[in-house]
Amino acid sequence: MEQVPPQVLPAQAVQVVSNTWARDSHNLFDFEANQHNTQTFTVLKSMACVRKGTNVEMLSARTSLPLGSDPLFRLVQKDGAFWVDRAASPQSSSKKPWLVVRDMSPGGCRLSDNDVIKLGRFRFRVQQLVASANSGAQPELGFFDSGAACCPTSSQGELSSTTCRICLMEGGGDADPLIAPCVCKGSIEYVHLGCLRHWIRDRLNLSDASVGSYFYRSLPCELCNSIYPTYVTVGGERTPLAEVPRTQPPFIVLENMERDSRQHARRGLHIISLAEKAVKLGRSHDCQVQIADVSISRCHATIRFDHGQFLLEDNNSKFGTLVAMKKPRLLESGSTVSIQTGRTVLSLCLQPDPSAANTQPLLPFAGSNVQEDGGADLAEEA
Repeated sequence: MEQVPPQVLPAQAVQVVSNTWARDSHNLFDFEANQHNTQTFTVLKSMACVRKGTNVEMLSARTSLPLGSDPLFRLVQKDGAFWVDRAASPQSSSKKPWLVVRDMSPGGCRLSDNDVIKLGRFRFRVQQLVASANSGAQPELGFFDSGAACCPTSSQGELSSTTCRICLMEGGGDADPLIAPCVCKGSIEYVHLGCLRHWIRDRLNLSDASVGSYFYRSLPCELCNSIYPTYVTVGGERTPLAEVPRTQPPFIVLENMERDSRQHARRGLHIISLAEKAVKLGRSHDCQVQIADVSISRCHATIRFDHGQFLLEDNNSKFGTLVAMKKPRLLESGSTVSIQTGRTVLSLCLQPDPSAANTQPLLPFAGSNVQEDGGADLAEEA
């Protein structure tokens, strides 16, 4: 039988350049700071990256973490390739790796469903992407809703002498029924659907929406403080409680994940149409998505639609635009990957191993066992 010759691949190494900001503030990195603690490493095998203070170290994958150090990420060598993976230690849960958008290839970062975006210290989740009007899709508003819908508890004939708590008129009809949208009881239990919709439209400024771009959040009852449902059932049909404008595709729906913002006391959805132009996100009043926080630049980032893709670009912001790394990332020759973990930004570049011969033999293998959806096999290597 003919012998299969061993596969020959160039010997490779990963150059890691770390930059650490001296301040430890909300896991931010100041890209405009004059001085960072910069260190350079050449990695030849699977290793773990840790930081203690502003000092970064590369350790053998099986070395115990030094006392007081923070694990940043892991480099895993598997079947002749290098993969970037999140640190295995539970201590790293608050310092997960983020891809740095400003250092990505021209055109920015291509967004997909459930991506988490970080601007300064604010996080947004991509809840919905609609590229074409052919699907007929409109924004789904109930992502964070309990799913409960309110409907008339009695026939409208039985409520003919019941008063609406907003307009104080009695009775309702099929087109504008009286509903009980919260836990209020007695004389303030019922309200006309049209009256409540008018009140919600004014509170959310929906009448000023352009091509269907607006911010939506579930509003509380001003009397009992219970949250109004996102949808109501009227005449056997489920319909949004708020009369939201029809959004022109292509559009993206971003969930604001911050609860302690003065601007958005509760989670809400940014519905953004890209039909007319790219959308700016930032602190300035001319941004379509305004975020009133000192960690946000005046024009922090943009989202545009190009050739069927939603692209996120950083605008040289002070504290950067990031996208959470959801799965292990393969390092490819000729490209640099930048990740941020806490106040450290690391640039990783695959290059020929300067300390080895031009080639190294590898036994034939059937294929990689790296798991695209979670990196279980990578964890075993470490």
